[in-house]
Amino acid sequence: MTASNIGQNIRSLRESRGATQEQLAQALDISFQAVSKWETGVTVPDTLMLPKIAAYFDVTVDALFRPEADAYASAAQRLLSVYEQSRDRNDFIRAEAEFIKLFDSGEYTRDDVRAYGVLNEYRMYDCRDTALKQYEKLLAGPERDRAYRSARQQRIYLLSQIGRGDEALEEERRNYTEHPGEPDAVLYLMAALYWTGRCEEVLAVFEESKGRLGDMESLCCVYAGDSCGKLGRYDEAFEHWERSVELDPDLLDPLYSMARCLGEQGKYAEEAMAWERVIDSLTERGWVHELAFPREQLKKARDKLSAG
Repeated sequence: MTASNIGQNIRSLRESRGATQEQLAQALDISFQAVSKWETGVTVPDTLMLPKIAAYFDVTVDALFRPEADAYASAAQRLLSVYEQSRDRNDFIRAEAEFIKLFDSGEYTRDDVRAYGVLNEYRMYDCRDTALKQYEKLLAGPERDRAYRSARQQRIYLLSQIGRGDEALEEERRNYTEHPGEPDAVLYLMAALYWTGRCEEVLAVFEESKGRLGDMESLCCVYAGDSCGKLGRYDEAFEHWERSVELDPDLLDPLYSMARCLGEQGKYAEEAMAWERVIDSLTERGWVHELAFPREQLKKARDKLSAG
């Protein structure tokens, strides 16, 4: 234990906090003379006292012995700093729990609110990177099953949401050119076109590929319907969505699309019926947790209908 380090750190941390020796002593239930002796290097704190000192200054015990110890505005902000360096999920959990405790106590500052935002921003980036790694791990395999198709579409969507939609579109245009007429290539190109806002092109590719989509037709119909919906061509949109349901009754995407579209048009009675259709479909599958959102939307549609 280095007396000079810990004494200098206690003094530095105390002064940065704006506390007197008497205030620190009172918080630790000791005499201010003891604090004075620590800071001048005459004595060092008892080992059992170290956790209390560290907690008072919102630092780790180890930090007390470093050449310089940095103070943090709160324990939550200290844990944010730990997560910033480690990017370990467990460190995020610890930091978030500390922020929640801080907010629940009511003793937080505006800077704590900012810091909590930063914590979640870092986590967002880490989750994004993890998601992309998992999708790319799956896509690197030879098998082209339902999981592969779902992951590839999800990757296209995610890239579009983080400003890399054109990158995904370029990949899928190249894939479409290299595998002309292949149903999977059509599906992925339609997905990339849709998520980059090229709805007219989605429909052009769909029309060009009709009759040779095989098992991919139901999913392609969803993108065609969603594109028509974006363009305000509602009758065509519903034709595509209903065709998708006809081809694959287990597909939920067209049911959600129809319900949302009816709500956007202000057709609340029909929207309510559409959400009931979604709820029935989920109930048949035994998907309990997924029911919360459509039930909430059903209530909103009925409330709007009642309000006239």
